[in-house]
Amino acid sequence: MQTGVTLNTIPSGFLEWLASSRINFLNEMREGNPMRYFSAHLPVMSTWNSSSPFPVNMTVKGIGLIPRTEHLQSYTDVFESVIAEASAMPWDESLYKRIEAMHKLYGYAGHFDPALLGGLEIFGGKTLGNLRENPSASLLYAGMMHTAETMQYISFQVNGEVEILDRENPYYRFLLASRKLFEFDRFHIYQPDYPWGYLIKVIEARDKSPWSKNYKHEQNNKGFTRTCS
Repeated sequence: MQTGVTLNTIPSGFLEWLASSRINFLNEMREGNPMRYFSAHLPVMSTWNSSSPFPVNMTVKGIGLIPRTEHLQSYTDVFESVIAEASAMPWDESLYKRIEAMHKLYGYAGHFDPALLGGLEIFGGKTLGNLRENPSASLLYAGMMHTAETMQYISFQVNGEVEILDRENPYYRFLLASRKLFEFDRFHIYQPDYPWGYLIKVIEARDKSPWSKNYKHEQNNKGFTRTCS
């Protein structure tokens, strides 16, 4: 296997970054701090149209982690219950309840399926059209991981097969509830409808993290394999 490539799963170091970044974002919301760009939730998604002179379509999509099958229904139920409760009170007053509901999910990284990612389709444009013809997509994540001592650049590509979800699919129901928990908060652009969802089955993950050519070890202390992009 090529160095820096893992098959059928997101490596644990990258999964930890995706989960911990969400927790940090929620904590910033709770403390009332200004919202920053949420790179761990907004990868560039590339799809393919061989009939175009520019065959690669790229867009930024909101993509999240997906619970394992045995946890999917319970988290969906929690989210939908909190949404129903929040609808009966001023939205700002419900913030802590909504944050705690999401904390219940992202506080347990082991509850996620490392072979799945998912998101909602809003506009039904080129991405949806391309995926109907060729159900393959690549996601490029790029951001920073902060610890008490260091700051580390992180980047990785996920290549996967995409299933288009209709409203009756239990994964769509989870994705919709996840979005609606924060539908009216200022970091979202409100949308009246979400006709489809995407379930991305991971085929491979490629480490794209930048590194110094003076680096003398194959791995750093988080277990990320250093390789050329």
